[in-house]
Amino acid sequence: MTTTNSVSATSKKRASVKGRRKLWELEDRFHCSIVGTCLNLDELRKLGRKLGIPTRIVNNDYLLHSAFVGLIGERSTEARLINKTLDRKYRTTIRQFNTAIDPAQLQKLWQDALRLGEINGAFWALVTHPQANEDLLFDAYGKVHMLSHLSGASIRVDMRQLNRLRLQVPHLEQQLLLQRKEAQAALSARKSTISKLEQKLTSQETAEKRCARLEEKLLQHERGTTLSELRNQVEDYAARLTIARARAERAEGRIESWKDKTASLQERNDQLESQLTQLVRERNALENTLEQLLTPDCNQCENSDYCSKDLDLCNRCVLFVGGRNRQCAHFRALVEKRNGEFIHHDGGLEESRQRLATLLARADMVLCPLDCISHDAMNRIKRDCKRSGTPLQILPQSSLAAFSRGLQEIGQTMQIQMPGSA
Repeated sequence: MTTTNSVSATSKKRASVKGRRKLWELEDRFHCSIVGTCLNLDELRKLGRKLGIPTRIVNNDYLLHSAFVGLIGERSTEARLINKTLDRKYRTTIRQFNTAIDPAQLQKLWQDALRLGEINGAFWALVTHPQANEDLLFDAYGKVHMLSHLSGASIRVDMRQLNRLRLQVPHLEQQLLLQRKEAQAALSARKSTISKLEQKLTSQETAEKRCARLEEKLLQHERGTTLSELRNQVEDYAARLTIARARAERAEGRIESWKDKTASLQERNDQLESQLTQLVRERNALENTLEQLLTPDCNQCENSDYCSKDLDLCNRCVLFVGGRNRQCAHFRALVEKRNGEFIHHDGGLEESRQRLATLLARADMVLCPLDCISHDAMNRIKRDCKRSGTPLQILPQSSLAAFSRGLQEIGQTMQIQMPGSA
Protein backbone atom coordinates (compact mmCIF):
# COMPACT_ATOMS: atom_id res chain seq x y z
CA MET A 1 0.00 0.00 0.00
CA THR A 2 2.84 2.38 0.79
CA THR A 3 4.58 1.58 -2.52
CA THR A 4 1.41 2.40 -4.47
CA ASN A 5 1.06 5.74 -2.72
CA SER A 6 4.70 6.56 -3.45
CA VAL A 7 4.31 5.75 -7.15
CA SER A 8 1.16 7.89 -7.33
CA ALA A 9 2.99 10.81 -5.71
CA THR A 10 5.84 10.44 -8.18
CA SER A 11 3.41 10.44 -11.13
CA LYS A 12 1.79 13.62 -9.91
CA LYS A 13 5.13 15.38 -9.54
CA ARG A 14 6.31 14.30 -13.00
CA ALA A 15 3.03 15.33 -14.61
CA SER A 16 3.34 18.84 -13.27
CA VAL A 17 6.96 19.34 -14.42
CA LYS A 18 8.16 20.06 -17.92
CA GLY A 19 11.71 18.94 -18.79
CA ARG A 20 14.11 17.24 -16.38
CA ARG A 21 13.21 16.82 -12.73
CA LYS A 22 14.88 18.75 -9.89
CA LEU A 23 16.15 17.30 -6.61
CA TRP A 24 13.24 18.61 -4.55
CA GLU A 25 10.77 17.17 -7.10
CA LEU A 26 12.05 13.62 -6.56
CA GLU A 27 10.62 11.17 -4.07
CA ASP A 28 12.34 11.42 -0.66
CA ARG A 29 13.71 7.89 -0.77
CA PHE A 30 15.94 8.85 -3.75
CA HIS A 31 17.67 11.58 -1.79
CA CYS A 32 19.87 9.28 0.28
CA SER A 33 20.93 7.25 -2.77
CA ILE A 34 21.70 10.37 -4.83
CA VAL A 35 23.84 11.94 -2.07
CA GLY A 36 25.66 8.66 -1.39
CA THR A 37 26.13 7.62 -5.02
CA CYS A 38 26.46 10.77 -7.10
CA LEU A 39 28.64 12.88 -4.77
CA ASN A 40 31.83 11.72 -3.06
CA LEU A 41 32.94 12.89 0.40
CA ASP A 42 35.41 15.46 -0.90
CA GLU A 43 32.70 17.09 -3.01
CA LEU A 44 30.30 17.04 -0.06
CA ARG A 45 32.87 18.73 2.21
CA LYS A 46 33.61 21.38 -0.41
CA LEU A 47 29.88 22.13 -0.81
CA GLY A 48 29.40 22.01 2.98
CA ARG A 49 32.02 24.71 3.54
CA LYS A 50 30.50 26.77 0.74
CA LEU A 51 27.02 26.46 2.29
CA GLY A 52 28.30 27.34 5.78
CA ILE A 53 27.68 23.95 7.40
CA PRO A 54 29.41 23.75 10.81
CA THR A 55 32.91 22.26 10.84
CA ARG A 56 32.04 19.44 13.25
CA ILE A 57 29.45 18.20 10.75
CA VAL A 58 31.72 18.65 7.75
CA ASN A 59 34.42 16.56 9.42
CA ASN A 60 32.00 13.69 10.26
CA ASP A 61 31.11 11.53 7.23
CA TYR A 62 27.72 10.31 8.55
CA LEU A 63 26.56 13.72 9.82
CA LEU A 64 27.64 15.33 6.56
CA HIS A 65 25.69 12.76 4.51
CA SER A 66 22.61 13.24 6.69
CA ALA A 67 22.82 17.04 6.44
CA PHE A 68 22.81 16.95 2.63
CA VAL A 69 19.94 14.46 2.51
CA GLY A 70 17.91 16.91 4.59
CA LEU A 71 18.93 19.93 2.48
CA ILE A 72 17.71 18.54 -0.86
CA GLY A 73 14.24 17.61 0.40
CA GLU A 74 12.85 21.10 -0.03
CA ARG A 75 13.24 23.72 -2.70
CA SER A 76 15.87 26.12 -1.40
CA THR A 77 19.05 27.96 -2.35
CA GLU A 78 21.11 25.06 -1.01
CA ALA A 79 19.11 22.51 -3.03
CA ARG A 80 19.50 24.61 -6.18
CA LEU A 81 23.29 24.74 -5.69
CA ILE A 82 23.49 20.95 -5.18
CA ASN A 83 21.26 20.33 -8.23
CA LYS A 84 23.43 22.66 -10.33
CA THR A 85 26.60 20.89 -9.13
CA LEU A 86 25.24 17.49 -10.15
CA ASP A 87 24.12 18.75 -13.60
CA ARG A 88 27.56 20.25 -14.20
CA LYS A 89 29.39 17.12 -12.99
CA TYR A 90 27.36 14.70 -15.17
CA ARG A 91 26.55 16.92 -18.12
CA THR A 92 28.08 14.44 -20.62
CA THR A 93 25.98 11.53 -19.29
CA ILE A 94 22.90 13.76 -19.17
CA ARG A 95 23.31 14.67 -22.85
CA GLN A 96 23.61 10.97 -23.67
CA PHE A 97 20.42 10.09 -21.75
CA ASN A 98 18.56 13.05 -23.27
CA THR A 99 18.68 11.22 -26.61
CA ALA A 100 16.16 8.69 -25.20
CA ILE A 101 12.58 9.57 -26.26
CA ASP A 102 10.79 6.71 -24.50
CA PRO A 103 11.25 4.47 -21.43
CA ALA A 104 12.54 1.58 -23.56
CA GLN A 105 15.51 3.58 -24.85
CA LEU A 106 16.08 4.91 -21.36
CA GLN A 107 16.07 1.33 -20.01
CA LYS A 108 18.70 0.31 -22.57
CA LEU A 109 20.98 3.21 -21.64
CA TRP A 110 20.62 2.29 -17.96
CA GLN A 111 21.48 -1.37 -18.60
CA ASP A 112 24.53 -0.36 -20.62
CA ALA A 113 25.72 1.86 -17.78
CA LEU A 114 25.24 -1.01 -15.29
CA ARG A 115 27.26 -3.34 -17.50
CA LEU A 116 30.09 -0.81 -17.82
CA GLY A 117 30.01 0.08 -14.11
CA GLU A 118 29.28 3.78 -14.79
CA ILE A 119 26.42 4.00 -12.32
CA ASN A 120 26.92 7.40 -10.68
CA GLY A 121 26.19 9.66 -13.63
CA ALA A 122 23.66 7.24 -15.14
CA PHE A 123 21.63 7.12 -11.92
CA TRP A 124 21.41 10.94 -11.76
CA ALA A 125 20.56 11.22 -15.46
CA LEU A 126 17.91 8.52 -15.12
CA VAL A 127 16.03 9.70 -12.02
CA THR A 128 15.83 13.28 -13.38
CA HIS A 129 14.80 12.24 -16.92
CA PRO A 130 11.17 13.12 -17.80
CA GLN A 131 10.64 9.75 -19.57
CA ALA A 132 11.59 7.65 -16.51
CA ASN A 133 8.43 5.75 -15.40
CA GLU A 134 7.72 4.20 -12.04
CA ASP A 135 8.99 0.74 -12.94
CA LEU A 136 12.26 2.08 -14.29
CA LEU A 137 12.78 4.34 -11.26
CA PHE A 138 11.97 1.51 -8.86
CA ASP A 139 14.39 -0.81 -10.70
CA ALA A 140 17.17 1.78 -10.63
CA TYR A 141 16.60 2.54 -6.96
CA GLY A 142 16.71 -1.17 -6.10
CA LYS A 143 19.88 -1.75 -8.11
CA VAL A 144 21.67 1.18 -6.44
CA HIS A 145 20.39 0.19 -3.01
CA MET A 146 21.61 -3.39 -3.38
CA LEU A 147 24.91 -2.25 -4.87
CA SER A 148 25.49 -0.18 -1.75
CA HIS A 149 24.88 -3.27 0.41
CA LEU A 150 27.14 -5.36 -1.78
CA SER A 151 29.76 -2.65 -1.70
CA GLY A 152 29.59 -2.53 2.09
CA ALA A 153 29.91 -6.30 2.34
CA SER A 154 32.80 -6.23 -0.09
CA ILE A 155 34.46 -3.51 1.94
CA ARG A 156 34.06 -5.59 5.11
CA VAL A 157 35.62 -8.58 3.39
CA ASP A 158 38.39 -6.37 2.07
CA MET A 159 38.98 -4.98 5.55
CA ARG A 160 39.28 -8.47 7.02
CA GLN A 161 41.63 -9.40 4.23
CA LEU A 162 43.54 -6.17 4.82
CA ASN A 163 43.92 -6.95 8.52
CA ARG A 164 45.25 -10.40 7.67
CA LEU A 165 47.64 -8.88 5.19
CA ARG A 166 48.78 -6.32 7.74
CA LEU A 167 49.58 -9.14 10.16
CA GLN A 168 51.61 -10.81 7.44
CA VAL A 169 53.54 -7.62 6.57
CA PRO A 170 56.15 -7.76 9.42
CA HIS A 171 56.91 -11.42 8.63
CA LEU A 172 57.18 -10.67 4.92
CA GLU A 173 59.34 -7.62 5.59
CA GLN A 174 61.67 -9.75 7.71
CA GLN A 175 61.85 -12.35 4.97
CA LEU A 176 62.49 -9.61 2.41
CA LEU A 177 65.26 -8.18 4.59
CA LEU A 178 66.89 -11.60 4.91
CA GLN A 179 66.60 -12.15 1.17
CA ARG A 180 68.14 -8.74 0.53
CA LYS A 181 71.02 -9.53 2.85
CA GLU A 182 71.53 -12.90 1.16
CA ALA A 183 71.35 -11.25 -2.26
CA GLN A 184 73.85 -8.58 -1.22
CA ALA A 185 76.19 -11.23 0.18
CA ALA A 186 75.89 -13.24 -3.02
CA LEU A 187 76.45 -10.10 -5.07
CA SER A 188 79.52 -9.18 -3.02
CA ALA A 189 80.89 -12.69 -3.43
CA ARG A 190 80.23 -12.54 -7.14
CA LYS A 191 81.95 -9.16 -7.41
CA SER A 192 84.93 -10.50 -5.47
CA THR A 193 85.12 -13.52 -7.78
CA ILE A 194 84.88 -11.28 -10.84
CA SER A 195 87.62 -9.02 -9.46
CA LYS A 196 89.91 -12.00 -8.84
CA LEU A 197 89.22 -13.37 -12.31
CA GLU A 198 89.96 -9.97 -13.84
CA GLN A 199 93.26 -9.81 -11.93
CA LYS A 200 94.15 -13.28 -13.13
CA LEU A 201 93.22 -12.31 -16.65
CA THR A 202 95.39 -9.19 -16.45
CA SER A 203 98.29 -11.22 -15.07
CA GLN A 204 97.84 -13.78 -17.81
CA GLU A 205 97.81 -11.08 -20.50
CA THR A 206 100.97 -9.55 -19.01
CA ALA A 207 102.61 -12.95 -18.93
CA GLU A 208 101.62 -13.59 -22.52
CA LYS A 209 103.12 -10.27 -23.63
CA ARG A 210 106.33 -11.04 -21.73
CA CYS A 211 106.51 -14.47 -23.32
CA ALA A 212 106.05 -12.87 -26.74
CA ARG A 213 108.96 -10.48 -26.09
CA LEU A 214 111.14 -13.33 -24.84
CA GLU A 215 110.31 -15.38 -27.89
CA GLU A 216 111.27 -12.44 -30.11
CA LYS A 217 114.59 -12.04 -28.29
CA LEU A 218 115.21 -15.74 -28.56
CA LEU A 219 114.64 -15.59 -32.28
CA GLN A 220 117.02 -12.63 -32.55
CA HIS A 221 119.67 -14.57 -30.64
CA GLU A 222 119.13 -17.52 -32.90
CA ARG A 223 119.54 -15.30 -35.96
CA GLY A 224 122.70 -13.64 -34.51
CA THR A 225 121.34 -10.09 -34.86
CA THR A 226 121.40 -9.30 -31.13
CA LEU A 227 125.19 -9.61 -30.80
CA SER A 228 125.71 -7.32 -33.77
CA GLU A 229 123.38 -4.72 -32.28
CA LEU A 230 125.19 -4.88 -28.93
CA ARG A 231 128.55 -4.33 -30.63
CA ASN A 232 127.18 -1.32 -32.47
CA GLN A 233 125.87 0.07 -29.21
CA VAL A 234 129.26 -0.44 -27.49
CA GLU A 235 131.05 1.39 -30.29
CA ASP A 236 128.55 4.24 -30.12
CA TYR A 237 128.97 4.51 -26.33
CA ALA A 238 132.79 4.50 -26.70
CA ALA A 239 132.62 7.38 -29.21
CA ARG A 240 130.34 9.33 -26.92
CA LEU A 241 132.70 8.69 -23.98
CA THR A 242 135.67 10.07 -25.97
CA ILE A 243 133.73 13.24 -26.81
CA ALA A 244 132.65 13.64 -23.19
CA ARG A 245 136.24 13.29 -21.94
CA ALA A 246 137.42 16.00 -24.37
CA ARG A 247 134.64 18.29 -23.19
CA ALA A 248 135.55 17.59 -19.56
CA GLU A 249 139.20 18.48 -20.18
CA ARG A 250 138.22 21.74 -21.85
CA ALA A 251 135.85 22.50 -18.97
CA GLU A 252 138.64 21.87 -16.46
CA GLY A 253 140.84 24.33 -18.34
CA ARG A 254 138.11 26.98 -18.24
CA ILE A 255 137.59 26.30 -14.54
CA GLU A 256 141.26 26.97 -13.80
CA SER A 257 141.07 30.20 -15.82
CA TRP A 258 137.98 31.32 -13.89
CA LYS A 259 139.67 30.44 -10.62
CA ASP A 260 142.59 32.77 -11.53
CA LYS A 261 140.15 35.54 -12.49
CA THR A 262 138.21 35.03 -9.28
CA ALA A 263 141.37 35.29 -7.18
CA SER A 264 142.34 38.48 -9.01
CA LEU A 265 138.90 39.99 -8.50
CA GLN A 266 138.91 38.99 -4.86
CA GLU A 267 142.26 40.72 -4.38
CA ARG A 268 140.92 43.82 -6.14
CA ASN A 269 137.82 43.74 -3.97
CA ASP A 270 139.93 43.55 -0.81
CA GLN A 271 141.94 46.57 -1.97
CA LEU A 272 138.76 48.56 -2.66
CA GLU A 273 137.30 47.66 0.72
CA SER A 274 140.52 48.80 2.36
CA GLN A 275 140.41 52.09 0.44
CA LEU A 276 136.74 52.54 1.34
CA THR A 277 137.48 51.98 5.01
CA GLN A 278 140.28 54.54 4.83
CA LEU A 279 138.01 57.08 3.08
CA VAL A 280 135.30 56.62 5.69
CA ARG A 281 137.81 57.24 8.44
CA GLU A 282 139.08 60.33 6.64
CA ARG A 283 135.50 61.62 6.20
CA ASN A 284 134.71 61.08 9.88
CA ALA A 285 137.91 62.88 10.87
CA LEU A 286 137.02 65.74 8.52
CA GLU A 287 133.58 66.10 10.01
CA ASN A 288 134.98 66.07 13.55
CA THR A 289 137.49 68.74 12.55
CA LEU A 290 134.76 70.87 10.94
CA GLU A 291 132.53 70.53 14.01
CA GLN A 292 135.39 71.70 16.22
CA LEU A 293 136.15 74.66 13.93
CA LEU A 294 132.49 75.72 13.57
CA THR A 295 131.51 76.05 17.21
CA PRO A 296 128.73 78.61 17.78
CA ASP A 297 130.68 80.69 20.30
CA CYS A 298 133.77 81.28 18.17
CA ASN A 299 133.36 85.04 17.79
CA GLN A 300 136.88 85.45 16.48
CA CYS A 301 137.76 83.29 13.47
CA GLU A 302 141.43 82.44 12.88
CA ASN A 303 140.68 80.98 9.41
CA SER A 304 139.92 84.24 7.67
CA ASP A 305 142.02 83.25 4.69
CA TYR A 306 139.85 80.11 4.26
CA CYS A 307 136.56 81.97 4.83
CA SER A 308 137.41 84.60 2.24
CA LYS A 309 137.66 81.89 -0.38
CA ASP A 310 134.33 80.20 0.54
CA LEU A 311 130.81 80.83 -0.72
CA ASP A 312 129.38 84.28 0.02
CA LEU A 313 125.60 84.08 0.69
CA CYS A 314 125.29 87.87 0.55
CA ASN A 315 122.97 88.11 3.58
CA ARG A 316 120.54 85.54 2.14
CA CYS A 317 118.30 83.63 4.55
CA VAL A 318 118.79 79.84 4.66
CA LEU A 319 115.91 77.72 6.10
CA PHE A 320 116.79 74.24 7.31
CA VAL A 321 113.74 72.03 8.00
CA GLY A 322 114.09 68.79 10.00
CA GLY A 323 117.39 67.31 11.14
CA ARG A 324 118.63 67.04 14.71
CA ASN A 325 118.57 70.04 17.01
CA ARG A 326 122.13 69.44 18.27
CA GLN A 327 123.47 69.85 14.71
CA CYS A 328 121.75 73.21 14.11
CA ALA A 329 124.44 75.14 15.99
CA HIS A 330 127.09 73.88 13.54
CA PHE A 331 124.84 74.58 10.55
CA ARG A 332 124.18 78.09 11.86
CA ALA A 333 127.90 78.77 12.30
CA LEU A 334 128.60 77.46 8.79
CA VAL A 335 125.92 79.74 7.24
CA GLU A 336 126.93 82.79 9.24
CA LYS A 337 130.60 82.32 8.27
CA ARG A 338 129.37 82.45 4.66
CA ASN A 339 127.67 85.78 5.27
CA GLY A 340 124.12 84.35 5.54
CA GLU A 341 121.24 84.09 7.98
CA PHE A 342 120.26 80.67 9.34
CA ILE A 343 116.73 79.76 10.51
CA HIS A 344 115.49 76.34 11.53
CA HIS A 345 112.20 74.44 11.90
CA ASP A 346 112.02 70.87 13.29
CA GLY A 347 109.49 69.74 10.64
CA GLY A 348 106.45 69.67 12.93
CA LEU A 349 107.72 67.53 15.79
CA GLU A 350 107.43 70.27 18.40
CA GLU A 351 107.01 73.48 16.42
CA SER A 352 103.69 74.38 14.76
CA ARG A 353 102.93 74.30 11.04
CA GLN A 354 101.95 77.98 11.08
CA ARG A 355 105.50 78.92 12.08
CA LEU A 356 106.79 76.84 9.16
CA ALA A 357 104.71 78.93 6.75
CA THR A 358 106.12 82.11 8.30
CA LEU A 359 109.70 80.86 8.00
CA LEU A 360 109.12 79.77 4.38
CA ALA A 361 108.03 83.30 3.55
CA ARG A 362 111.32 84.69 4.96
CA ALA A 363 113.65 82.11 3.38
CA ASP A 364 115.70 82.68 0.20
CA MET A 365 116.62 79.00 0.01
CA VAL A 366 115.49 75.79 1.77
CA LEU A 367 117.42 72.66 2.72
CA CYS A 368 115.74 69.41 3.93
CA PRO A 369 117.32 66.07 4.91
CA LEU A 370 115.50 62.90 3.89
CA ASP A 371 116.20 60.97 7.07
CA CYS A 372 114.94 63.44 9.71
CA ILE A 373 111.66 65.00 8.50
CA SER A 374 108.00 64.00 8.36
CA HIS A 375 106.26 63.21 5.05
CA ASP A 376 103.68 65.91 5.67
CA ALA A 377 106.36 68.62 6.22
CA MET A 378 108.31 67.45 3.16
CA ASN A 379 105.20 67.56 0.93
CA ARG A 380 104.24 71.00 2.21
CA ILE A 381 107.74 72.40 1.67
CA LYS A 382 107.85 71.06 -1.90
CA ARG A 383 104.44 72.54 -2.65
CA ASP A 384 105.16 75.97 -1.11
CA CYS A 385 108.65 76.27 -2.64
CA LYS A 386 107.26 75.39 -6.07
CA ARG A 387 104.51 77.98 -5.70
CA SER A 388 106.84 80.77 -4.45
CA GLY A 389 109.84 79.83 -6.63
CA THR A 390 112.12 79.42 -3.61
CA PRO A 391 115.13 77.13 -4.37
CA LEU A 392 114.92 73.79 -2.54
CA GLN A 393 117.82 71.41 -1.93
CA ILE A 394 117.05 67.85 -0.70
CA LEU A 395 119.90 66.37 1.39
CA PRO A 396 120.48 62.59 1.49
CA GLN A 397 121.05 62.70 5.24
CA SER A 398 121.34 65.10 8.16
CA SER A 399 125.12 65.59 8.54
CA LEU A 400 127.56 68.47 8.44
CA ALA A 401 129.19 67.21 5.25
CA ALA A 402 125.82 66.80 3.49
CA PHE A 403 124.69 70.26 4.65
CA SER A 404 127.94 71.90 3.47
CA ARG A 405 127.73 70.23 0.08
CA GLY A 406 124.05 71.08 -0.31
CA LEU A 407 124.75 74.67 0.58
CA GLN A 408 127.43 74.84 -2.11
CA GLU A 409 125.12 73.27 -4.74
CA ILE A 410 122.15 75.50 -4.02
CA GLY A 411 124.48 78.53 -4.00
CA GLN A 412 125.71 77.61 -7.45
CA THR A 413 122.12 77.09 -8.61
CA MET A 414 121.27 80.62 -7.44
CA GLN A 415 124.40 81.88 -9.27
CA ILE A 416 125.89 83.50 -6.15
CA GLN A 417 129.20 85.03 -7.18
CA MET A 418 132.17 83.53 -5.43
CA PRO A 419 135.02 85.86 -4.28
CA GLY A 420 137.71 86.16 -6.90
CA SER A 421 135.42 84.84 -9.67
CA ALA A 422 134.73 88.29 -11.16
